[in-house]
Formats: sequence, C-alpha cells, structure tokens
Amino acid sequence: MSSRWYPIYKKGNPQRRIFLPNFWMKLVRPLFKQPTNIVQFITPTEMTDYDIKNYLEKIYKVPVAEIRSEIVEGDLKRERTKGYIIKEDDYRRVFVTLMVGEKFEFPDICKPKEEKDDEEFKKMKEQAEANFKEFSKRNVNRPGVPGWFGI
Repeated sequence: MSSRWYPIYKKGNPQRRIFLPNFWMKLVRPLFKQPTNIVQFITPTEMTDYDIKNYLEKIYKVPVAEIRSEIVEGDLKRERTKGYIIKEDDYRRVFVTLMVGEKFEFPDICKPKEEKDDEEFKKMKEQAEANFKEFSKRNVNRPGVPGWFGI
C-alpha cells in the first residue's frame, strides 16, 4: 500500500524503517440516517475497495463485512474577479458495512453544559464587562482618540 521511497541500506546505517500508508481516510457524518453498522468515509480516488478493507482491518482492526464506494466529481467554480474556472479534487465516497453485532455512533462533541460551567461563564463575563467599563472610563478623554470608548 505504500509507495514511499526509503534510502538504500548501507552497512553501518541504523535500520529504522517505518512503513506508513500514503492514503488518508476521512470519517464523515452521513447526510441521511443510516443503520448503526454503516459508516461513511471520504478517501482519495486512488484507493480501491480492497485497499480500504485492508486499511481498516490491518491498521484499526475493524471487522468489515462489505464495502461500497463511488467516485464523486469535484465541483466546478468560476473565480469571480479574474473569470477562470477552478475544479475541486475528485474523491471516493465509501460506505463500510461492519460485521453483525458491531455498532458505530458518532461521539457527542457538543454536550450540554453543566450548571457549574454556566456559573463560571457568567462570573467571567461579568468580570470582563466590568474591566471594559473601567478601561473605557480611563480612556474617554485621551487626546487624539475618538470618543467611541464612552459607554
């Protein structure tokens, strides 16, 4: 899977060789609701279904039942000021079906705030407002500065 060039081994050189794949996979949230055992990725067009399956099974040890993919063409956009056309890169949209019994759920990044956090936020906000009022009072009559600091 890797096409990186490594220096030729010469006697006396340390043999530190790490073979990393040249591919990347971007986990995306699907546009439409899907079963919990289907995961959607965006990958480069050079990656085949076989590469994707090996990537997930060998590196991340994810059991894969089926892979469906399609190549999506990049959008054509016209540059407004100069008038030339820009084409975004093509990519492969991949739907990976996990084995029976496996589930995937996106982590909830935007958790509701606790009351303690709200109280701390309110206290910080009040302190910032008080500091700004004090700052603007000190700078109202500065020469050469417009009076937009006054509240």
